[in-house]
Amino acid sequence: MARESGSARSTESGLPIEPVYGPEALEGWNPAEQLGEPGTFPFTRGVYPTMYTGRPWTMR
Repeated sequence: MARESGSARSTESGLPIEPVYGPEALEGWNPAEQLGEPGTFPFTRGVYPTMYTGRPWTMR
């Protein structure tokens, strides 16, 4: 079943999802305060500081 273009979309929690996000969606967002460093809380950039460059990812 095809979705109608322009139909409202939302997450399972009911939060709205825009069809496209641009630079204006990040107005007031400060990555220095909210993004975090790699390997540190809130782990938005991975759990290891070097991610998998020093420890290759494997599927077990």
